[in-house]
Amino acid sequence: MATQGRSLFEKLIYVGIATFFLWPFAMLWSVKAIPLVNSDTHLRASVALENLMESALERSFEASGYTEGFKALPGYEDIKLTGKIEAIPLPKFPDCLLVRAQVRWGSYPFSKTISLEYLKSRTRP
Repeated sequence: MATQGRSLFEKLIYVGIATFFLWPFAMLWSVKAIPLVNSDTHLRASVALENLMESALERSFEASGYTEGFKALPGYEDIKLTGKIEAIPLPKFPDCLLVRAQVRWGSYPFSKTISLEYLKSRTRP
């Protein structure tokens, strides 16, 4: 009796699992090997994001619950970098605040966004 090979469905599942685990490495390789986007732009955006987060963390805890829309960041007009800060109080933990900073650049179908999140808390005396 001859054994049957794997079905098309099984082969697709194996390819899907392999792709799921290998996709981040393929994307990293493509960024380094195929410079479609200037890597200096990514570096500048990450520096701007860190600066944006630092400015958000400088605010007092009492000035919590603010949300700013995307605004153009000065000094990054050449890459049209915009930044946004959100501070959201957590309902179950009144002394905790989720601070999120995001930067975005590029045009609509090829826009890139990176973000940082920080959980800010305070202790009561």
